[in-house]
Amino acid sequence: MEYPARYTISATDRSGLIVIVETLFMSWMIMVTLVRLYMRLAINGPVQIDDLVVFAGAVFAVAHVGTVMNAISHGLGRTMDGAVAPSSDLSQAGREYYIANLLFLLGHGAAKISVSLLLTRLGRQRYYMLCAKVLLGLVTVWSIASIFAISFACLPGDQWNMAQQCRNIDTAWKAISAFDIITDVLGFGLSIFLVWGIQMRWKEKGTVIFAFGTRLPSIVLIILRQTYLDRAVFSSDPTLHVSDSLVMTAVLLHYSIMVATVPCLKPFVISFNTGWGQGVVNSHGQHPYYTPSGKSVSGNHSRAYTENRADEDTTQSAAARLSSDSHNSQQLIIRETREWIVEEEYELHPVHDQTNLDQHREGTPPFAQY
Repeated sequence: MEYPARYTISATDRSGLIVIVETLFMSWMIMVTLVRLYMRLAINGPVQIDDLVVFAGAVFAVAHVGTVMNAISHGLGRTMDGAVAPSSDLSQAGREYYIANLLFLLGHGAAKISVSLLLTRLGRQRYYMLCAKVLLGLVTVWSIASIFAISFACLPGDQWNMAQQCRNIDTAWKAISAFDIITDVLGFGLSIFLVWGIQMRWKEKGTVIFAFGTRLPSIVLIILRQTYLDRAVFSSDPTLHVSDSLVMTAVLLHYSIMVATVPCLKPFVISFNTGWGQGVVNSHGQHPYYTPSGKSVSGNHSRAYTENRADEDTTQSAAARLSSDSHNSQQLIIRETREWIVEEEYELHPVHDQTNLDQHREGTPPFAQY
């Protein structure tokens, strides 16, 4: 039996809330992902591996929404009372819910791996690269281990009887959430390490740190999701009470993918040109990431060099304005550089010419005394 496509929000039916949150956040996530794709194809490409990973995460997130919608059509988000949700239909909802959890871990894990891959491309200092690779390994292992843990901790047919049949599922989710928070904190710390010892203004350092720090609110979402999930596991009506954890799951999943794109947006890292950043190499061998002027410059150029060039240009512009305001000053400046040479030649040549003339008259070869 499938329920009609009518979603309500009541004490016995929370399907409408799940549908609103899932579709709303999915729409935002798709728009942000398309912005990233456009940037890579038209502005600062080519597409790198971290982009491909986050794009795959977006696909998993869309599949997650479709799976949840299918589960709702079979009674997910409604009470287990037979008058509202026949028990014969709950097994299908349980299978869809099981798949939705795995898709959540795939999408969320892909977003975290994408950020870790981006961090590994932004530095060259040895200790930083070591820390970045360790973080990437931890996030990858966490993602794989989480998927296997949820796959075998509770089978699809036991999703609505987890308190008796899946006693380890609560411990598994708590361990997954704990390591999820730890890796987010480590990623934020690595972004601080990236810019801490670089000669750049604190405002620019704060901009880069803020871009990666947008993942920190996900810690609150992880804690809230785990809290609601604990209630659903030990609830006598899990199909209804799991709705709160599903709402937080949707918010966490789509938010995780969206903030994975924030550090790649030019407005957040346009001033990060430190000589460390590898960025993305264009057809001219230049790095369009992190340029103070917003234009592509060589990755070997430092900000200090750019500032010196700016000071030199400013000085030249001021001199040009001064010379245009005072014609006499301009003549004085020219004479300071040229008059000495002209006068030297003017004073020496006549003497030489006169000497040569006298020597010629006396029959002496020119410049014989030299």
